[in-house]
Amino acid sequence: MTDAIAHGKFSVTPQGQVLLCEIQGAWNKQGSAQLIEDVKAVVQGFAGKNWARVMDMQGWELATPDAISMMTDFSTWEDQHGCVLRCFIGLNPIQQQLLEMKYQHSHKPQHFSHTDTALSYAKQFLQRL
Repeated sequence: MTDAIAHGKFSVTPQGQVLLCEIQGAWNKQGSAQLIEDVKAVVQGFAGKNWARVMDMQGWELATPDAISMMTDFSTWEDQHGCVLRCFIGLNPIQQQLLEMKYQHSHKPQHFSHTDTALSYAKQFLQRL
């Protein structure tokens, strides 16, 4: 049996203590696992400092249930490793509502229309801590 191929494209770009994650396409569990691995690698360099994640989801199409479950479980790891804010760009109202439910036991997600606005908000938020 061969390993499944990862679906979904992404980039993870640190900007100080803010991670800009841009995702595109349709996602499966293997794609989510790769994104999580990359985020964890960057967060290790934050040496326990607070950080924020900005997710540009304008190019996101859909995800399998196991990919969504994996990302939901990952939010606990993020909370335990200094994530104090999550900002999302490009979601429709239904996706926003689903995220509100997903993060009901964590930090309330913030929603934005533009990446620059979300990045500015995240950087200012971290400065106020």
